[in-house]
Amino acid sequence: MKKRLYQALLGLVLSASVAAGGFFAAVPQTAYAQNVATDSESGYYLADNVQDGVILHCFDWTYQQIIDELPDIAKAGFSSVQTSPAQLAVKGNSIWYYLYQPNCFAVGDSGLGSEADLKRLCTEADKYGIKVIVDVVANHLAGDHSNIDSDLKGSEYWHHAGSNINYKNRWQITHGDIGMPDLNSENWLVQQKVSNYVQQLKNDGVDGIRWDAAKHISLPLEGCGFWSTVIDKSMYNYGEILVGAIDENEVDQRTASNINWMKEYTSYMSVTDSNYGNDVINAFNSGRVPSGFGSWVVSGLSEDTLVYWAESHDTYANDGGSTKYVDQNKIDRAYAIVGSRDGASALYFSRPAQTDKEKIMVGQKGSTHFESAEVAAVNHLHNVCIDEEDYYTTTSDLSAAAVVRESGACVVLGSGGNREVTIANGGLRKDGSYTRTTPGVYYDEITGNKFTVTQDTISGEVGSTGIAVFYKDDNGQGGGSGGSGGSETSETRDIYLDVTNCSWFGSDSAVAAIKTDKDTTFSKMTTTVTTDTNKTVYTAKVPKDATSATIVRMLPSGKYYNEKTITLNQSYNRYTSDGNWFSLTTDLYNTQGGSGETQTGINVYFTNNYNWSNVYAYTWGGDGKQVQWPGEKMTYVGQNEYQQSVYTLQISADCKGLIFTNGSGAQTVDITSGIKENGGYYISGNASGKYSVGTYTYQK
Repeated sequence: MKKRLYQALLGLVLSASVAAGGFFAAVPQTAYAQNVATDSESGYYLADNVQDGVILHCFDWTYQQIIDELPDIAKAGFSSVQTSPAQLAVKGNSIWYYLYQPNCFAVGDSGLGSEADLKRLCTEADKYGIKVIVDVVANHLAGDHSNIDSDLKGSEYWHHAGSNINYKNRWQITHGDIGMPDLNSENWLVQQKVSNYVQQLKNDGVDGIRWDAAKHISLPLEGCGFWSTVIDKSMYNYGEILVGAIDENEVDQRTASNINWMKEYTSYMSVTDSNYGNDVINAFNSGRVPSGFGSWVVSGLSEDTLVYWAESHDTYANDGGSTKYVDQNKIDRAYAIVGSRDGASALYFSRPAQTDKEKIMVGQKGSTHFESAEVAAVNHLHNVCIDEEDYYTTTSDLSAAAVVRESGACVVLGSGGNREVTIANGGLRKDGSYTRTTPGVYYDEITGNKFTVTQDTISGEVGSTGIAVFYKDDNGQGGGSGGSGGSETSETRDIYLDVTNCSWFGSDSAVAAIKTDKDTTFSKMTTTVTTDTNKTVYTAKVPKDATSATIVRMLPSGKYYNEKTITLNQSYNRYTSDGNWFSLTTDLYNTQGGSGETQTGINVYFTNNYNWSNVYAYTWGGDGKQVQWPGEKMTYVGQNEYQQSVYTLQISADCKGLIFTNGSGAQTVDITSGIKENGGYYISGNASGKYSVGTYTYQK
């Protein structure tokens, strides 16, 4: 295997948000992206080389901004970062595209930082096992030749074929202008200038090169020695090849000459498959999943020479960019497909805050959505499954797809979320092998939802993001096992952990796990509901003679973080967030036995179609605890198809009445009938100062 366990740096600050007693929000923050353990046993699973991992495109970020985010980038599973071009260009409050109009082949401060800053980035990234890729512009320089390298001002260093390029003519593609005069790539001095620049970057600590407009630079096959001269094969190299070496229609794209040119490129570098990226995002824009593989794989190119994306800086930042106004969630679903594939690397684009081409500026840090639970989970799967073949399978109606790997899978919906899916577990490859995920029970890293995998099918509920990811890691953990743990002694007692107000107990897809001083490994705790407070707490059987316990947040994969060691009190059985112990008898608990199904409570839902800033549910009657007005604060689940927020709360199954309120004077009418499991409510109008309600059945 080519992956490695890169140890977490000591001293990283733990961060967590307040959890609402055992309820897992439908859109949690991933543990990798939000928290990291500070002990030497925990770390980041990142790829040893760029091609095996995934790349975060820090478009227009300064080197210092990237340095500041390195801990979160590593936790999110990115093995590499890509910077904008480092060549000297217009400096100051400049628009992004000026970096693609450089003056020379040398590192210069054009708004991203100095060469010393670039070196610092490379040094700091090494500490996390992250590779640094720099975008290199070698096809052209700035159109204003008064400021370019004086050595390259002579006519012999430039092509003179004009800008009216016929993109079905390879010679015109490699000799015509694409907005700036085209460098004569066949010239020896041009090649040496670029080669020297590559070595400067290498000496600064850069690990890889992204070759801008590589399609427009001739190949040795065409009598040009550029690539054989400038490529340093000790570094990672990938080239921007949009559509193909020539632009043909869908059928002609696979002509022998075009494929031969592409294979020639891949003898020097990996290449982008923009057609595949376009196909994938177009499918999600239509509310379905893509129907198949990328065209270059079908044409015979190996996936380990390809770089995929859901969007790039060209599709976002340029006028008329095809993804500029596409919802981020659709981009994430597309990335989930391409980022889960075997062999190919995948690029995740950090979107600028601005959308106007002329307002996207150099040095302005983009979105940190790369930290989201769904993106990080895809990356973790990618890294865990390095060297495992994949198989892409879909439902017959293209409403869902799965990228199946031996150790896990990524399941993606074409649209919507919170619904059950059953899909084929892999299939027969061309070589006669059958690729499937190892049968067993797994848990989605994003939501914690259970997935059952048989020899033939994968079944489970995909959450609100439309993405589910589950896998088993190298330690043999995963699939929700959490380790066997336990003590050999048969003398045990029950303890209960109330995490309602624990600031160290994050709200994400992880669950509580425990290891006492008598145990060797962590075991996941089960959940229970106290009938005295109607709170969900965690419970576990521990050896009677145990004197201390360590509580952690554990992911479905078995990785854990946020360690908290407590002293066990032999006289009491319930630990609260303020560090106190007290005793409750076991008949005050409704034990779920780890099934996750509450026997004495039901879940109700409220669609906040009036956009209340807070949502509470007030109940009365029955055996449940009657709370003080305005009731208990409900927990956010996600958004429905109309982008309205949905909230949930578990209430007593035999309560006599229910009111929803914002806690500030607005409330619904009394609801005294039809209260049932998965009952949903929304405001349908105003009646005598109180809002009337409509009902629906919440579909998970």
